[in-house]
Amino acid sequence: MREIAALLAAALARVPARPLLIALAFSLIATFAAVLYWNPPLSLEDEPDKVTFFQIGTGVVGGEYFAVGERLAAAISRPPGSLRCERGLPCGVTGLVAVARSSAGPVANVRAVSAGLFDSAIVAAPVLDLATRAEGPFRGEKPFKDLRAIAGVYREAVYLAASRGANITDVAGLKEMRVSIGLPGSGTQEAALQVLAAHGLTRRMMNVWEHDTATAIDLMLRGQLDAFFVVDALPSPVIRSIADRGSIDIVPIDGEETAKLTGTNANFQRLAIPDGLYRFVPETVTLGVSMIWIVNEDADAGLIYDITDALFRPSNRVLLSGARMPGLLPGEEDEKEVLAIRSLPVPLHDGAARYYREEGYLVETGDEAPAR
Repeated sequence: MREIAALLAAALARVPARPLLIALAFSLIATFAAVLYWNPPLSLEDEPDKVTFFQIGTGVVGGEYFAVGERLAAAISRPPGSLRCERGLPCGVTGLVAVARSSAGPVANVRAVSAGLFDSAIVAAPVLDLATRAEGPFRGEKPFKDLRAIAGVYREAVYLAASRGANITDVAGLKEMRVSIGLPGSGTQEAALQVLAAHGLTRRMMNVWEHDTATAIDLMLRGQLDAFFVVDALPSPVIRSIADRGSIDIVPIDGEETAKLTGTNANFQRLAIPDGLYRFVPETVTLGVSMIWIVNEDADAGLIYDITDALFRPSNRVLLSGARMPGLLPGEEDEKEVLAIRSLPVPLHDGAARYYREEGYLVETGDEAPAR
């Protein structure tokens, strides 16, 4: 092999440099043309005039909020060098680079978007409602009136999991029990407090703890906790893991007391957990909670219009859907926009409202209202 290489090198050395370079150039052109003929590539997007970075505040890394933020970021991004929007491939906003940012949760997200620290964020509807009224974790602050919605992008379930030996059959049965309501500032805690208040229960009526879900499960399995709340996906891998052991009952959140939480324009929706979704758990009625994607009212209307358009673009569905997260943009294909603007605690951003109006989902009124 060395002798062959030496002979080739000697032969090339006798060839004048210019003809050699020309021959190599023609060879490369011919090869490239052949590749184009047999496997024509998609054309590349022209370089945008500018690159825009767009942050999405979420929650802890590995949590549900962070996972939703990552999918949203993927759907709306279209950085320089991306393929053109053709052949039904995913297509975001030209020049936009969206990034999911971890945070302490929805309460922190509200403050960050209002202060301009995040361009956008995901916030549970009940938390967002409290922010507009300066109640709950926002007590003592001014009402947040500068927040606007892009869409309701995800729906979770409120789970009240009780130790099977505790014999808790309804929310009222939590009285004098050891109950974890989730971490302070979390969507779980704010949902739990509203459920308890609707049933006339206060912290003093129970032995209340503020644990994360993993700690609550560990304490329950040790017999040191009777019940815990968690707001999570439907289905929830966490709930499934303990339901498979036969260790829990899913307590219904239903009845007259709950009806006030699910009325017109309410922040919760009635939600049924199907029979057999979790082992040993029959069909159980609970509450659904929407995640609202919010921005500051001062966000650029043209950008928010483009983001909303990309969010509902059919070709981006592959980036939003998945087995772990089937509820992202809930509803059938013809009703996703309808559900996205139903029961929002804050007004739509002007850019988002323009998109829904052009698509026929809003009617012209003093206040933007769903058309169907």
